[in-house]
Amino acid sequence: MFFRSDGAPSLESDPPVGLFRKILLLEDAYGNDRNRASLEEALPRWNAGESYDVIWYDRERLWHIASGLVEGKAVVDVDDLEDVILERWLRLGRSPEGSLLDAPELEAQQSEIDRLRAGHAEVAAAADMLVFTSELDSAKFAFPNSTVVPNTYLREEGTRQGRQGLALDEGGTILFQGWHEWPPNVDAATWFVEDILPRIRERCPQARLLLVGKPSQTVRELGSAPGVDVVGEVPRMRPYLDRADVMIAPLRVGGGTRIKILEGFASGVPVVSTSIGCEGLGAEDGVHLRIADDAEAFAHSVAQLLVDRDLRRALATRAGVLYEKQYTPQAANEAIRQLVEQMTA
Repeated sequence: MFFRSDGAPSLESDPPVGLFRKILLLEDAYGNDRNRASLEEALPRWNAGESYDVIWYDRERLWHIASGLVEGKAVVDVDDLEDVILERWLRLGRSPEGSLLDAPELEAQQSEIDRLRAGHAEVAAAADMLVFTSELDSAKFAFPNSTVVPNTYLREEGTRQGRQGLALDEGGTILFQGWHEWPPNVDAATWFVEDILPRIRERCPQARLLLVGKPSQTVRELGSAPGVDVVGEVPRMRPYLDRADVMIAPLRVGGGTRIKILEGFASGVPVVSTSIGCEGLGAEDGVHLRIADDAEAFAHSVAQLLVDRDLRRALATRAGVLYEKQYTPQAANEAIRQLVEQMTA
């Protein structure tokens, strides 16, 4: 059995095939008494008295709603890492909404971080296994009953393997894709447009930034800046991946691992990221991507890639090898298969 939150990526088949026989979608990912009572009432009709070897909870929050309602060993995905995200907002002195925090608000945010960390420990004490998306996150919490199943990206067949070189006056296309209502992405887009893109355009005056994904009002307003196109939601990323000369992940806040970087690796697009943006992926600076944590270094890396075809091609090629080795859906499927076999041995 697999408990998933409503709005999670769609499944290829329904009912599911493979390791999981039943999947229950919960409309509200937040645990509260009302949700648990409703589920407790409805579950016997849906479940028909079946028992399970393994019950996989897609989020810690789902474990709080549904734990103990069905018999079976419990596996819990720990990929929200809200405490890590809040801690990074705290270092910036800001709330997730981007507002500056005064002293009482800083203290309240620290209290929330402590509460969330205690929640991880509570789940770890009760569940049979916790699943993290990277060795870095697993080591950070150091729970003995934890393992790693990596995030993955399913590459579209025929994705181009890198564009030809650019003349300096062509500028080039920079891509930042994602859900641009998510506060860390809003912060990253704002920082890039205000502090980094002007430095790039000093070197490559015609360079353009594509912001692809559902935008917040703050991100929409970034479209008035020179060289910025706020594309918004699109049905497919492929056309924008094919146009991109460089993909960016200028995140200053985040947790887990970034699928957008795996998308770049799989699609032959060279990537420039902050350390936070690419953490947990095992990607090396200058080998698989470029890593820069201040505005000037980030701008230099992007501009250099825009005008250096050989550098773009070398980074993209090595990143593609890393993707094939560790981040295909087959790699995750194998990790899940091994975990389920271990749980049921």
